Amino acid sequence: MKYFDFHCHPILKQLFSDEPNIDSFISKNDLGAIPDWCSELRNVVQTQTNHSQLAEFKDEVVVGATLYSVEKYVAEVVNPLRKNLKKEAQFKLSQTLLKSIADNTYKPFSGFLMERTLGEYLRASSSYNILTKNSFNNPLPKNKVNIFFTIEGCHSLVDENNYCDATHTYKPAEILSNLDKVLEKVNILSINLTHLQQSSLCNHAFGMQVANIEPFVPKGNGLENDGKEVVQGIFDRKICVDVKHMSYKSRKDLMNKIDAGEFNGVQPVVCTHAGFTGITFKDWTKFIDFKTEKHGTWSLDIAKPINAKSNPMRPGFPGFNASSINLFDEEIAWIVKNKGVIGISLDKRILGFSNDNSGSNPDDAALDKEYFSKAEWDSLGLKKPVNRLEVSDDYYLTVKEAEDSPGDEYFQYSHFFNHLKHYFQVCVNNGISIETAQKHITIGTDYDGLISPFGVTPTVKDIFKLRNYTSLHFRNFLEDLSDAKIWSDQINMDVFMENLFYRNGYNFIKSRF
Repeated sequence: MKYFDFHCHPILKQLFSDEPNIDSFISKNDLGAIPDWCSELRNVVQTQTNHSQLAEFKDEVVVGATLYSVEKYVAEVVNPLRKNLKKEAQFKLSQTLLKSIADNTYKPFSGFLMERTLGEYLRASSSYNILTKNSFNNPLPKNKVNIFFTIEGCHSLVDENNYCDATHTYKPAEILSNLDKVLEKVNILSINLTHLQQSSLCNHAFGMQVANIEPFVPKGNGLENDGKEVVQGIFDRKICVDVKHMSYKSRKDLMNKIDAGEFNGVQPVVCTHAGFTGITFKDWTKFIDFKTEKHGTWSLDIAKPINAKSNPMRPGFPGFNASSINLFDEEIAWIVKNKGVIGISLDKRILGFSNDNSGSNPDDAALDKEYFSKAEWDSLGLKKPVNRLEVSDDYYLTVKEAEDSPGDEYFQYSHFFNHLKHYFQVCVNNGISIETAQKHITIGTDYDGLISPFGVTPTVKDIFKLRNYTSLHFRNFLEDLSDAKIWSDQINMDVFMENLFYRNGYNFIKSRF
């Protein structure tokens, strides 16, 4: 099987060891007792995309290897997790390293990105084939993992400081100068402007569910002037902007400014490891069940949308995660119309899977927690919220539905199907042909990016099962839905499977090189 992954971290977990060894594995068996608030930690830890696992594909494998430096507050919240490792495994999570990252004595760019991460790839030539323009003149090797590089968060391109607050900011000149140092060694396909913490470039979307979430709640207001300067610098270097982790307002500002011609040399916009909200932004507040002020932002409980007009069979049909880190319908259409590509994440939380709804009334809505910037709420002109859903239960997943289904294999796979179906439906609704639509979507697992995988796809080895299951059952999934069955026969399933799991991504990066 040929395989393409738009966004993954093949060696991330190994880099936290006292003595990094990229051939090693971090096993869930390394864990001892774990607290209730991180009950998914065993699943998170076992998620892997190791080069030895990728070698089992026996055919061309192309992956976007992510260059990422750990931020100050991420290091601070990860460090206490060391005690959850068995004593004999604690060397795999270096306390010395995490403390030096947190106090910035170990530098994000020169230390973690250039030496600890990129350096490991450059030294592992027996396992990794780093793609260049000339790589596409001949068939790609099958005995190595073919990799291109992306950068997750412009904080990864600074040494001066690894966090932002009222007095600390990221300097565009430093970011772009350090980016040029990377480009002297390898090509970069895309860059995320921001990640999980505050940034002086743009506001981020909430995406860190840990015990102490205060450092990670969004408080900014869209794309800032320094962010616009960095975006132009990224475009000048023929690199794509990846909108994952940007707040909705930041993404909206970027797309509006591109439409208004405010940037020169615009490159395609991508979202390399995406989930969908299942709705348009104008309908979003209708799904907010409760809103209160916390940590200086709005704390939201958001119901999981279901498109009742599709006439899905219930119970047993998945809902979406409508947190604003995920793409709204109009953004999906915009990216496709502007020749970008979307990679579907395999993090079950992003795709809408519900783990814990205990203590709720069975008929209540299953909810996702979100924190949303008050400044952006006002700037977007959102109406004064009410602490109740404005849609009927025909349009959201209930607690009972979520609790009755998690052990069912089909229910887990159907979250992936639901995203594919919704992607096509949005394209059809926006005048984009099925033929065009099926060329702009691929897989972006985010494996090893500390995600929580589905039980049916815990590691990259299980992509075989995902492709086979999709090939066998996706058509039936579409034909059971009243809107999808109108256009489902336009999809050649064999061609689409090749496109989705390999060809679309391969063609896109070939065109970029």
